[in-house]
Amino acid sequence: MMPAAFFLVLAALPAAAQPSLECRTDASTEAKAGEAKPADLWKRATLTGNWDGARDRLEQAGMTFGLQEVSDGWSNFGGGLRRGGAYAGQTTLSLGVDLEQAMGWTGGNFFASAYQNHGSGPTPNLTGNLQPVSSVETTRATRLFDLWLEQILPGNQLCIRLGQGGANTEFLVSRYAMTLINSSFGFPVLPALDLPSGGPNMPLSTPFVRVKYHPDATFTVMAGVFNGDPAGRGAGDPQHRDPSGTEFRMRDEVFAIVEAAVAINPEKEARYPGVYKIGAWFHSGQFGNPAVDALGLPLADPQSSGVPRRHRGDYALYALFDQMVLPQEGDSGRGIGVFALASGAPLGDRNLIDFFATAGVNWKGPFEERPDDTLALGVAHARLGSSVMRYGSDLVAFTGTGQKFRRSETILEATYAIRIAPWWVLQPDLQYVVNPGAGMPNPFNGMSRAPLKNATIIGLRTGFIF
Repeated sequence: MMPAAFFLVLAALPAAAQPSLECRTDASTEAKAGEAKPADLWKRATLTGNWDGARDRLEQAGMTFGLQEVSDGWSNFGGGLRRGGAYAGQTTLSLGVDLEQAMGWTGGNFFASAYQNHGSGPTPNLTGNLQPVSSVETTRATRLFDLWLEQILPGNQLCIRLGQGGANTEFLVSRYAMTLINSSFGFPVLPALDLPSGGPNMPLSTPFVRVKYHPDATFTVMAGVFNGDPAGRGAGDPQHRDPSGTEFRMRDEVFAIVEAAVAINPEKEARYPGVYKIGAWFHSGQFGNPAVDALGLPLADPQSSGVPRRHRGDYALYALFDQMVLPQEGDSGRGIGVFALASGAPLGDRNLIDFFATAGVNWKGPFEERPDDTLALGVAHARLGSSVMRYGSDLVAFTGTGQKFRRSETILEATYAIRIAPWWVLQPDLQYVVNPGAGMPNPFNGMSRAPLKNATIIGLRTGFIF
């Protein structure tokens, strides 16, 4: 019997800017972002403009309304599952409220967001890889994601957030990596495939509490405790178990994460800014062994019960950085930055992925006449755990057919984000997938044990802010 670990959890992620290290929130930052609203269609921040002054009046009352659409079209030119095209899209609706402006609640903020996902996506239809091609491909659903309150304490050094949300919005985030479209450059595939139901990560959020301490401009530490399974146990796609995002699960095991960050040259006009982070996460739940059953027999053995041996608890460590290395003369916002992330999950007897790493380059304003465009190159590498590799070898030994698993999958991506207007981005994208699915039986291909060939896929993303 095939262990459940091989049914891929496609935890798709939205492309978003890196949150500030300061002790302030998405809600309060957004509420002050759009003060200047030129009437010119190609210069204003949103497609629909100021709504005859309504947006100004809402912001004066502390409220910020957001509506965004991201649409991807993809074509696979060879390898993977099959040639052809696919589409994925996501509409995002959000509301941020500065409670001090709205009702005199000093230091209070409220934020809510919901997503409507459409299309079926390139990964299950074209490539079959572990690291989803598009950050917006999920099952079709309209789902609540964020619903939280935050209190900033006097001094603006400590803030506490409580409600429902995902770890992907604040933890494990690289500013320079977020231009890239493959989901592993957002929330890494290691926790997305090792944690139950993909973890607290787009598109599945869960109740949580997060504390952030920011004593000065250079140092920040965050800690979050989340419900450990956003969808709960069950067979099949976890997204089908909570299609609306309103389960508000509270009684599962605990997922805890802590992250410390040091900012180098944090001043606004600094020429070589950088952020260096280290972190760790722990999950208190039970995890199945990919290789052996409860009696110690190989799961690939026809005599096996097919029920994996259970292990209590799991953890991983990680480190990442963003660093400007070649600033543009006379313009602190433009230049070439580099990023890298490495994460390891040492307990190989319970993890589908035991090591993950990304690295890349981000060039803001590569052409003088296009200062707001961004060119980005990246590589993401995911390595299978030791017990998964053992299962692959056992499968060949007991059946006499098929091939051993290929140990790892690697994504190479090049993308260019064209800022046509402040409210419109057009982004061609090229990805090359080495060893799609790492040679494992693929649920998108009838669980075929024939390894997939390397895939070349080209996409075009368009994003609108309404």
